[in-house]
Amino acid sequence: MRWPGSNWTVCAYQAMGDRKTQEDRFCVAPSLELDGRTECAFFGVFDGTVGDFASENVKELVLPKLLESASWRALRQAWGRPGDQEGKDKMVEQTLRDMYRTVDESLLARCARNTQHYATCTSVTLLLVGDVLAVGHLGDSRIILGKDHWEPGQSTPTLVGEQLTLDHKPDQEVERMRIEKCGGMVERLQNHNNKPFIRGGDFLMRKALGEQPMQLQYSRAFGAKDLKIFGLSSVPDVKLIRMSRDPAYKHVRFLILASDGLWDVMPTQQAVVLAQHAYSQDLNPAEALVRQAILEVSRRKGRADNITAVVIQCDPHP
Repeated sequence: MRWPGSNWTVCAYQAMGDRKTQEDRFCVAPSLELDGRTECAFFGVFDGTVGDFASENVKELVLPKLLESASWRALRQAWGRPGDQEGKDKMVEQTLRDMYRTVDESLLARCARNTQHYATCTSVTLLLVGDVLAVGHLGDSRIILGKDHWEPGQSTPTLVGEQLTLDHKPDQEVERMRIEKCGGMVERLQNHNNKPFIRGGDFLMRKALGEQPMQLQYSRAFGAKDLKIFGLSSVPDVKLIRMSRDPAYKHVRFLILASDGLWDVMPTQQAVVLAQHAYSQDLNPAEALVRQAILEVSRRKGRADNITAVVIQCDPHP
């Protein structure tokens, strides 16, 4: 769907896969009021663990927390003024960081009231402010970008995919150091294809004592009160791209936000090519991505995860 006055089209699609419940959620806010002239929008994908309590609440919290923050109000006041673009970019980044902090605080309070101490979810979000792309993320949901690229002597561009986020995994050096400093553990589990997990303290002893300790395949997330004291972080990685000033991003065609159910089976380049093909056939590219991922899982004789994709098609930036 294209929104009046915008230079992009957005679509979304979900599948439950082979799971009993759909724990993914997404948010599409196509038109945020900034200064009356600048195009502004927000998108997010949230992948829940231990049920959908965290992802459902995060979906409901993100936009109100963004719009009520002091950094957003400061950005609205400053954006239309001339000059100091670097300062405005910092405000965009701070707005996203403040949103993540306050959403996690509110989610943990709701978890405490509802005895949902193990509820958690990953997050990948995109805040579009004029020609600025602000990406924030926690965990292993991803956002990728498809852009036109010209090789020397090439008359027509090639669509190239670029991953804008790096999954937060417990065995990454910075993540592992933080976890161990907080008394947590990083263990590779043979019954999960030797993937690394964050565990809270002496996991086996806690289970023997009748507790229900949690373990996760990612090291940053919303919620998960049980693991926050053991090094799980809700501080997002944030990346800003100013399309008009960076030659590498003047011809962005696609932005794809998706949960790990898609990225576990689909490489970045395949995703942008498939999205482009779907658009050329007047099909829903988000649906095309999700259906192709399910087919690939079936081909591998695997068990399909929840899968959610939000795809934004951008007109070339002038």
